[in-house]
Amino acid sequence: MNRINIIKNLAVALVVGLSFTACDKVKEVDPIGDRGQTIVKIVDGGNIDANFVTAGPIPGNRKDSLSIGSGLVANAIDFVNKPSTLPAVVRIRRDVANNADLNKTMTVTVKDDTAAVTRHNAMTGSNLIKLPPSFYTVISPSPKVGGQGGTYNIVFQPGDFAKEIKIVIPNATLLDPSSSYALAFTITAADAGGVISYAHTYLVRIGAKNNYDGIYELTFSNYHPSSNPNYTGNVTEVHLITTGANSVKLYWPLAGTFANPSVLGGNLTYFGAQEPEYTVDPTTFKVTVQNAFSGAATFYTMNPGFNSYYDPASKTMFAKWGYSYVNGTFASGVSREWTQAFRYIGPR
Repeated sequence: MNRINIIKNLAVALVVGLSFTACDKVKEVDPIGDRGQTIVKIVDGGNIDANFVTAGPIPGNRKDSLSIGSGLVANAIDFVNKPSTLPAVVRIRRDVANNADLNKTMTVTVKDDTAAVTRHNAMTGSNLIKLPPSFYTVISPSPKVGGQGGTYNIVFQPGDFAKEIKIVIPNATLLDPSSSYALAFTITAADAGGVISYAHTYLVRIGAKNNYDGIYELTFSNYHPSSNPNYTGNVTEVHLITTGANSVKLYWPLAGTFANPSVLGGNLTYFGAQEPEYTVDPTTFKVTVQNAFSGAATFYTMNPGFNSYYDPASKTMFAKWGYSYVNGTFASGVSREWTQAFRYIGPR
């Protein structure tokens, strides 16, 4: 089996929201009714044409980007077959110039802007997937006109400052947990004297995650008959990424790929063609590990004398497993084995 040495450390960037201008010569304005105007905006909007910094691969060959001065909406929903409500996918606000404007009825038109998702991907190298219309239902406002790529008419009644677009995802298990989905919204019109803010397009990232998904500190040791006979180890940061309702796959940011950290020949490295996937029994919290590499020829065995389990109180996972066991048991000089403790640091 080939051994691949790590050659560089790649940082993983958290995706942030974005926006871009789409009106005739709209200029930046102060937020509270400047110059006697009532300003209509999407809260936390930014500017897609601002300085973007692209950094590092994200699991599944995705790339996310860090945008200077723009907002963020990142929604992680449970990977379950039941409705998940995103109560405020996007918030629209009017900053009124005076009390008379506050007492007006105003209609703001917001476009479901699929082109903004495409533009973001082209500019940043991201692979955000436009959330298919069959995967979600709009519960507010109602009705929506035209399906995906259609429009919303947001009606501000007298006294209203803010409105929200809310959606429900009926079945999150339809989503690919290794991918990120997106919706984007652009204000295209406002009546009753409303002036559209320069920051009026917003992108929302949506991903499915289970209870075990997150960033972890991995403390491990491993055994190899010739490359690590002393069963030494190391500590490194890893991601556990949702692959099912109770399963997560091991991603190693230092390697920039799905891989299992190992000490081999004194180096921190990993074997190719191995992608450990951890499954937690939701009743007993017992952990099993399998090789999720496509076309895998190496299959894992849990060490029968070790309690591999997940502790929900401390969000820590313990596992001991390997391959080339003899009669189902680790054998010195023959087997390969890992002893691992994953300590939860925070969400991805």
